[in-house]
Amino acid sequence: MRTTPERHTVVRTQVTEARTALERGAFDSAILCPTGTDQLKCQLAELRGYAPDLLIVVCANPTSAVGEDEAFTAGADLFFSADTSIRTLQRVLERTSAHTRPPAPRPPEPEQSQAVNNESSAAAALQTIRNFSQVLGFSLDYKAFTQQFILKLRDHISFSRIGIFLESSAKQALVKKSETHQLKCIASIGLPNDLIECFQLNRQSGIGKSLREQARIIHAQHLSDTAFGSDTNSIRKELDILGCHIAVPITDRESLIGVAVLNGPVTGRDFNDDELQLLFILMEELGLAIRNSRLHAELASHGQLIESVMSSMASGAIVVSESLNILYTNRSAREFLAIHTEGAEEVQWAHLPTRLAVPLHRAVEKGELPEPFLIPGNKEGEVYRISIIPFTQENELLLLPRPAMVVVEDFTNIEASKETALMSSRNELISLIAKRFAHEIRNSLVPLSTHAQLIDKKIDNPAFQASLKSALLNETSRIKRFSEQMLYLSQEPIKLGGGMDLRQQLSEGFERAKKHLHDEATELDLRSLPAEDPLISGDSESLAYAFEELFLNALQVQEAASGKVHVTIESNLEGILRLRIRDNGPGFPADLLEQATEPFFTTRNTGVGLGLAVTNKIISEHNGFMRINARSPECDWDIEIELPALLTHNKHV
Repeated sequence: MRTTPERHTVVRTQVTEARTALERGAFDSAILCPTGTDQLKCQLAELRGYAPDLLIVVCANPTSAVGEDEAFTAGADLFFSADTSIRTLQRVLERTSAHTRPPAPRPPEPEQSQAVNNESSAAAALQTIRNFSQVLGFSLDYKAFTQQFILKLRDHISFSRIGIFLESSAKQALVKKSETHQLKCIASIGLPNDLIECFQLNRQSGIGKSLREQARIIHAQHLSDTAFGSDTNSIRKELDILGCHIAVPITDRESLIGVAVLNGPVTGRDFNDDELQLLFILMEELGLAIRNSRLHAELASHGQLIESVMSSMASGAIVVSESLNILYTNRSAREFLAIHTEGAEEVQWAHLPTRLAVPLHRAVEKGELPEPFLIPGNKEGEVYRISIIPFTQENELLLLPRPAMVVVEDFTNIEASKETALMSSRNELISLIAKRFAHEIRNSLVPLSTHAQLIDKKIDNPAFQASLKSALLNETSRIKRFSEQMLYLSQEPIKLGGGMDLRQQLSEGFERAKKHLHDEATELDLRSLPAEDPLISGDSESLAYAFEELFLNALQVQEAASGKVHVTIESNLEGILRLRIRDNGPGFPADLLEQATEPFFTTRNTGVGLGLAVTNKIISEHNGFMRINARSPECDWDIEIELPALLTHNKHV
């Protein structure tokens, strides 16, 4: 198990499967889980034969008949029971691994032999390598061309052992994964397979860390240099394990993506400076080629994902180029629009229905984007919603023509549901109006029919005559008010006229309300804060009727003895008149504020619930708005109305 900032664990069922890595000291410790004493002795003997100084830990299950005495007798360094926690085991191994002895000194390299004198042949060979490096960027399988690269490189630089270690491409994948610091071997010559399967470099220690901090060539003979600091021993050990003495960074001209580790020429000489410099440049070219290959794979995976997503979409998708060529149509679009093409025949512009082709042509050629619209399908009752979306970047200049995408959505069921819901809503409204009409008219007919039954017997009675007159006036007034409410609710928008005094309209509306209720005891507390008369533009009759409905609502909810309505008029610098109205009743419940102005909503047994709805409509047509409020310590008013004031600077001219 190699000691790195990210501990790398290798699992093998047989000791011989990791023989090469064990002999080269690639592991700091080994954990054995034997099933019996005989197996333990055999495995310990093999481990000691391959790595005499390896830290060996035995974890035994009580059922395996392997105890502490048997483990130590067989040669184990530590013994734990199988129920020992993983965290405890990791901490023990970290502490013991930190005190392992440094690697044995590397045998001295043979003295550098005399360089080859045939400069012309060497130059030709190096030129061949340069020519080869220029085609690396055109390859797509980076593992395959990396292997071919090192084979070609060996033909001109005679090394016997090389390994190319690369970072994982997970950070370039479509789905982001956790970042890893491991550098895995993807191509090699002369390195045993069981070694490269077990051994990895790391970006946070040893060779990987040093080259990540500074892109340079590491030579085993220069490890005494203080520039490597505390990583010197780790670098030396990694080179010893791999049997190499040179490490070259592989970069993409931005960051380190891998490391090339190799030994010297088979002739025993060392590489000269020109060869090392060429190795550095070639590895940089290799890094660029690997980056391009990975980018191509990433784009391909993105394209495949987009193709898969759009093909599986329930909505249709059609992509049109600026030259009106159909670049793409998914299966749903072909089905929705009944575009049938034989075999691999491409969809053409002529296949599009006219109702789609015309607005799409305008969108591409002239940039005229219509709102989403509906078109009928090929079958009876089918309806499709069309949305045209241009391909433009944010803050990009509008250049015409421009490509666009058409989204086709099946609205058949939606439109059918809307029609059903509309019919249901219409029927409910008709039913509600009929119930309110019937209820209100029945209430008015009860006293009239009662007097009609007694009219023959009591027609000469003065008291009966007075009662009959009162019933006729009251009930006809009720029916008249209901009719007026319906007319105001259904009539065309009001035409605003000249200026009128807002206080006068309030007073007239209050007097109408008192007359309707036959209650002269109620009072209007009207306070006007503007210095001048508050004038507004509008229709005096409709506005007075709106205030009448407000005051009727206020007077009906409070006791007659305390009947009083408070109104305050204020103005601001923007020319807005604000009315605040409050009665002596309980106010509006907070949970009913949104429903208060809905037609036919009422909490009383009498009336049809149109008063506030009519008032709200009239105020809106006067360019104002009305807000219902639930009383609180901060706001003690019930209704607030804002209306635009009429300019009065020429009033006294």
